Amino acid sequence: MIIYSLASILQDKLGIMDFNLFLVNLIFAVILLLVGLALGWLIKSILSRIIEKAEIEKTASKSFIHLFLTVIKWSIYLLFVSLALDQLGIPELTNWLSSFLVVIPAFVGALILIVIGFAIAVYLRDLIESSKILSWNILSMIIFYFVLYTFLMFALKTALIGQDKNTVNIIIIILTAVVSIGVVYWHAVKKK
Repeated sequence: MIIYSLASILQDKLGIMDFNLFLVNLIFAVILLLVGLALGWLIKSILSRIIEKAEIEKTASKSFIHLFLTVIKWSIYLLFVSLALDQLGIPELTNWLSSFLVVIPAFVGALILIVIGFAIAVYLRDLIESSKILSWNILSMIIFYFVLYTFLMFALKTALIGQDKNTVNIIIIILTAVVSIGVVYWHAVKKK
């Protein structure tokens, strides 16, 4: 009796016509969720061991590594949640979650770009400082900020990948102007 009343509610509210097909899809969706949970945990464990063997904790803080691993794990979880909802065939939930899930990989990509950019900027700054060429301190800081700025802009474009190109360009121009004014103000206050 309860199953038939559930079937009538699903037919009325969600537009599901065949309850048996829905049950089969529900079982596959649960299996997808379980596979996603297992895969997310497994990949986090593997990456954790790789990071431990590579001794990355010496150069990056443990909280940053934990954040990175958590973002990767939850990205996998959300991917499999999306696949499970697609399997159920409920367009209202699937459309809403799909628009939300586009943001997660974009932010992960932006985070990776920021980390790579910062590592390259620090490496180049240290390389120039160790060379002791004429005006090395000014040149090292210019290179450092230029590389950091370039990677931050790429990261911003990656994070806003779902937005209109003109909107992203306007945001980048405004952000560049604000950062430039902030740097000039900081240097002016510092010299006083």
